[in-house]
Amino acid sequence: MNIPVPISLELENFIKDCILASVDEMNTFTNRQLVEMNPNHNMTIIITTKTEYYDGYDSNIIYTKNYPVVELSPESRSALQYLKEESSWEDIIQPPDTIDNSVLVLDYGKIRLLKNYKFPAGIKNIKITYKSGYDSDTLPDDLKRICYEKSGLNFFNSAFGNYQRLGIEYYDLSNQRTRFTDLSRKHNSVLQKYRRPTI
Repeated sequence: MNIPVPISLELENFIKDCILASVDEMNTFTNRQLVEMNPNHNMTIIITTKTEYYDGYDSNIIYTKNYPVVELSPESRSALQYLKEESSWEDIIQPPDTIDNSVLVLDYGKIRLLKNYKFPAGIKNIKITYKSGYDSDTLPDDLKRICYEKSGLNFFNSAFGNYQRLGIEYYDLSNQRTRFTDLSRKHNSVLQKYRRPTI
């Protein structure tokens, strides 16, 4: 972005805000949390624990809202619970079974109970606690590139970027005409494969 160094603290914070805005745009478009940034502004990617509530259908399968699923606490049964008699949360997996030997977790968000366990039927009666998302080592290259480009767009379309443009496709020196490519359409076509469908 041809930013001179050293940069002011104001500009540094604005660049961080551009990156955070890009991550938010990607998460919003894909309808799930692909990436979560550390809120203390040091720009590291973090994996956090989520607790979500689902409807049970008396089946052994549930798809999580966020994926890839990184961890479903194998050392604890309380990661999968159901609401018993609308008054208390009870573990679905019972001793001596554990999450580790009774649940199959696929990284795209499919949780399958084994050994005849079921998610009891009900409305928002299933509670699942898990970790999901990408970190710095697992973030796919195409998502990194889109984040960089979106951050550049946010910067160039600001007063700090002097309202420059990113995505020049063609420049004609003779009559000084410039043609730009629509990066948002290209970004959305790539992000589409990461999008969580809604019903």
